[in-house]
Amino acid sequence: MYQLLKNLFFIGCLCSSSFCFSAETSYPITMIDASQHAVTLTQMPTRVDSKSMFSDQVLMALLPLQDITSLSRLSKDKTYSIIANKIPATLPLRDLNVERIIAERPDLVLVASWSDSPKIAQLRTAGIKVFVIKTVYSLENIEKNILLVGKLVNKNDAAIALVAAMQQHLKQQLIIPEKKLTALEYTSWGASSNHNSTINTIINQAQLTNVIAYNRGDKFGQVPIGKEQLLTLNPDIIIIPGIDSDGFKQQLLHDPALQTLTAIRDRRVISLPHALRSTDSQYIADAIIYLNHKVYQPHDSSSIH
Repeated sequence: MYQLLKNLFFIGCLCSSSFCFSAETSYPITMIDASQHAVTLTQMPTRVDSKSMFSDQVLMALLPLQDITSLSRLSKDKTYSIIANKIPATLPLRDLNVERIIAERPDLVLVASWSDSPKIAQLRTAGIKVFVIKTVYSLENIEKNILLVGKLVNKNDAAIALVAAMQQHLKQQLIIPEKKLTALEYTSWGASSNHNSTINTIINQAQLTNVIAYNRGDKFGQVPIGKEQLLTLNPDIIIIPGIDSDGFKQQLLHDPALQTLTAIRDRRVISLPHALRSTDSQYIADAIIYLNHKVYQPHDSSSIH
């Protein structure tokens, strides 16, 4: 009963915003996707194809496996996918293969806004319902995307519960420091990430201040950072992507030019696994908590969920 009341309260909060999600999706339904294309579903889709890591992860949480026709290949890559071990061998993994999708004729195909536009056009010409999901970076917009997928596939309650679980997980596990430390992601090719990135959201939600957040970057939010600028910014924490298989962390820690950096002096260079760094689904809560604990509770041995 308590969980039901919490979910009802959450629904009320959603209805007070710019959109409202009811328990059941009423078909036919027409929705405008990220490509400004009107997609009409005449009935609940029971054969859904996913072609992005976001929709892979959300659909695995919302739908029975028999309703998913395939996931993207990258979702089985343990380096980049947090659900790699959860995908059964019987579930097909495919890229955006136009001929195969047309042959299988799923009820709905979910793709990312960076997906191949000509292939999307071919699928639509063939009568396939393709919904483009906007790539977003903020926690609020990630939650909205989860709810959007839930509405499309008539799993509103499950999507609401998924978002509520994210929020509860963060509320229960996040360490709130007396004073926030500063941080910067730094890659082996000498770049960082500004506010147009999920890593910025992970840093901020983990109770850190991204010192490069408002610097101008490319369309992917990448900002070139030289050693001189790194010394000027002088972050408390340096975050490096991946598990450091090439020894990049040790290179930073022992670089003679960087020994006056606070993060280097205090040996606070943290590796953030790619599977957490790259997530833009409900699993971003795990990434936030992982980084938060690495910084503010460095001896914590909690596992990634």
